[in-house]
Amino acid sequence: MHTMPHSPKNILSLRFPDDWRSKSGWLETAHHAARLLRRDVANASPQQVRLAIEMASRLNPGPWGGEFHEVREENWRGAVVTWKEHDEGTIVWMHGGAFAFGSPRVYRAVATHLARATRCKVVLPSYRMAPEHVHPTAHDDAQRALEVWLHREPSLVLVGDSAGGNLAASAVAAVIENNPQLAAKLRGLALLSPWCDLRPEALSLAQNRIDHSPFDGEDSWAYSQTYLAGQPSDDASVSPILMNFSSLWPETYLEWALDEFLAPDIERWAERMKSQQVALTTRTEPMAVHGWQMLPDVLPEAVRSVKALGAWIRTRLELASTPR
Repeated sequence: MHTMPHSPKNILSLRFPDDWRSKSGWLETAHHAARLLRRDVANASPQQVRLAIEMASRLNPGPWGGEFHEVREENWRGAVVTWKEHDEGTIVWMHGGAFAFGSPRVYRAVATHLARATRCKVVLPSYRMAPEHVHPTAHDDAQRALEVWLHREPSLVLVGDSAGGNLAASAVAAVIENNPQLAAKLRGLALLSPWCDLRPEALSLAQNRIDHSPFDGEDSWAYSQTYLAGQPSDDASVSPILMNFSSLWPETYLEWALDEFLAPDIERWAERMKSQQVALTTRTEPMAVHGWQMLPDVLPEAVRSVKALGAWIRTRLELASTPR
């Protein structure tokens, strides 16, 4: 993966906010510092970023009452999360992480919050990651896991965030094409800040909104190229923004922050969905860091996201309103 060389100019470019009382100013400074430290000082590899995230996630197992069970089967691997043994339905969540990091254990806390909000089990598939495994490995693993659970369950809702949103949408398209009867069991698709455009002409790269982002256009381009490994990015299977939606496409929930890095691409994708008559529910936050949904233990915007997503999922699975 391409990284910027260390240079004193880059390190000295860090500036404190003009208004010391400004929350947005401090967020901008914090994310700028994170980018400098990760790339210019530590020159961290994807594997190092992966390990750091894994270690940090172990400090937050999620709310009491959650159960986390790792699974290793022939056709899928990952984990199943439940809350106090409730199992009123099934959610499959493809995790994000730029195709290079993240795991079911990293998503344990937010999955437990969602299991509590929905009274459903949350299935967290693993998939092989770059740079060790390149395209189409992650897409193949995601499609296989979705098919396994569609065969097992009478119905389910699929969730994907960031790169996991890319994997989830592509898996749905593949199942619709290859097995329409199986795809009919999919009651909904929820996409949280999905990474939907890996092309060099993506609006997110051109606009490069980084005030409240821990990554920027350089990171986005580098991670996409690491995963694609020379494969074209202008195919709908890796840039879902190019998809044409069939009548079998499930009802879709799309959430993003208006100021996040990927917002320009997501907004364009939402318009494409609407123009092709996809049944679409959208939800936005005015200001939130990419991946905020992962932290409902500390961020009020993440609490709002889990509540709204949980209610939508229970409606799609035709479950009664969640008891208090």
